[in-house]
Amino acid sequence: MISTHGSHPIGRASHLLVDQARENRLVGVEVWFPRASAEGDPMMYELLPGIGFYGAALAGGSPVTAPLPTVIVSHGHMGTRLVYSQLCEALASHGYAVIALDHQGDTMADVLLGGGVDEDTNIAMRVADLQFLLDSALGRIAGFDHGLTIDQNAISALGHSFGAYAIFAWAGTEQGRSVLQSLIALEPYLVRLTAAELERVATTALIVAGDKDATTPVETNIHPVLPQLQKDKTTALLLSNVGHQGCSDVGMYIEVAPTVPGVPDFVLEFMGTMGDDTTGTAGDPWRPVTEAHIELVRTWLANIGDSELLASVAQRHSGRPLL
Repeated sequence: MISTHGSHPIGRASHLLVDQARENRLVGVEVWFPRASAEGDPMMYELLPGIGFYGAALAGGSPVTAPLPTVIVSHGHMGTRLVYSQLCEALASHGYAVIALDHQGDTMADVLLGGGVDEDTNIAMRVADLQFLLDSALGRIAGFDHGLTIDQNAISALGHSFGAYAIFAWAGTEQGRSVLQSLIALEPYLVRLTAAELERVATTALIVAGDKDATTPVETNIHPVLPQLQKDKTTALLLSNVGHQGCSDVGMYIEVAPTVPGVPDFVLEFMGTMGDDTTGTAGDPWRPVTEAHIELVRTWLANIGDSELLASVAQRHSGRPLL
């Protein structure tokens, strides 16, 4: 699908965790990882049950045995853990473990079926979800048999849109602050962060915004927040011709969905309404936008806090620093 993969074969596994401390709350989890072997069967990404497409990831398999830097991914409002598959696969191919979760009450299915929650409940549940996932991934809570060797000194949290708000709120807690090496906020929803919440965030952060983002515009979601963050720990970039879904699979969905047998017309119609969300202009090529996000995130993870290097990468993709 894209041309930014590294040398590792990619493994992928699905898990369903149960948080017994929160009335048996279900947390769907997806794991991508560098695989020890390139032999295996491809695993479908489902748009609907039994209807979908294949990426580069193979089902299951054994991860490489080395300790892995790890990225925890929080999706946006009405998203899912699978909507960043290209980003997650690319990171795994470069040697990272990527663990994404569904936030029950704020997936597309939840909202469309009447199970959505209000914003205050959503943020509280998301922060608790992230901490539960981390505790489970590190073996503090039993039940998550992922087979990874996680480098506990190299754990970052990545959030898109409302997921960015969630990871900042998590980083402001004692538990989040003690374990997170960095934050990655893509096309972020940050306007709700209070001065008190921002003051508690001491984690080094990368913020990537799009100049064509009509959902979380930089003027309302980035500019008011930047002065309240620690300048020496914040890298903020603005990419040109990037919409709100620039980091997600939406551009690919719009291209692939019409070619997948059995996709209902209402799904195709819905995809059609999102044509401007990747590049800001429906019909413009989406791959360069997705690849720009992948290169920026990968460069950040290998050089956390190096604002000058990240600015040079952004400039290659018609971007510029915001700080």
